[in-house]
Amino acid sequence: MTLDLFEPASETQKDRVNTAIGEIPPHEPGVYTMYGRKDDVLYVGKAKDLFKRVTSYRYSKSRKVQSLIAQTERIGFEVCKTEVDAVLLENLLIRSLRPPFNHANKKPETYYYISTRRRGNKREFRLSMRVPEDYPKVYGCFKGHGKTRKGLGALLKMLYLSRNELINACYLPKQLLGRLTPMRYEIDIDPDVEAMAHQVLEGTSGELIGEFQRMIERSDFSDKFTTNYFNNEIEQLKIFYATGPQRNKQIMDEMNLDSPIIRQDQLDDFYALTTHG
Repeated sequence: MTLDLFEPASETQKDRVNTAIGEIPPHEPGVYTMYGRKDDVLYVGKAKDLFKRVTSYRYSKSRKVQSLIAQTERIGFEVCKTEVDAVLLENLLIRSLRPPFNHANKKPETYYYISTRRRGNKREFRLSMRVPEDYPKVYGCFKGHGKTRKGLGALLKMLYLSRNELINACYLPKQLLGRLTPMRYEIDIDPDVEAMAHQVLEGTSGELIGEFQRMIERSDFSDKFTTNYFNNEIEQLKIFYATGPQRNKQIMDEMNLDSPIIRQDQLDDFYALTTHG
């Protein structure tokens, strides 16, 4: 097969890969890097067997891969002791180099911790990018600006609704109706509900979300918009729970972590390792 993208046009995909490889990679785990004409990094990948993975590019029929090969001048590699080491090195290089042909893990992300403490008769919830020292309960970190803020916002709205009878969503507190969830918010909360909220944030049980869903179904709102509004909040909370607290709990169990808190510099590596496993 001849690739029209190549110059000269007669150069085949196999020839292009063979020329770019240079030194033949071994049958060992590692990370390979594809470089462009200006020695810029185009793509970073990991392999259980470097030789098999790199040479497989000779015959790929993927248009994306063919476009990558058409721009590749050199393929380098680094041998790793284990496949796990290769996963971690690949993750580090993608985050730091942000190659254009890699999509996962290269975008800068926001990481939040959610902390809570008693303030008189109320429970304060706080969003922060670092672990605060004066909060007895800290959860996270959670990856994603919009997902985390919308998730906590949905939790706060449902906690408020559980203590206050509303016929319309517009009667929610102004802070909770804003485009962004407040970084700090104090709210009245029943002890049993507080315990269930703790389970949601630590990822051990989503029972409270089910209770919220049933509460919406029983409510007699004044209009369909309000019903749809709170149902959407439930969906936001479900998404946050599944991709944040519940995912973190899975990581903690699989990695046998002693601490209930995952640091920002650890989270992406743990994601990569548990997905790889």
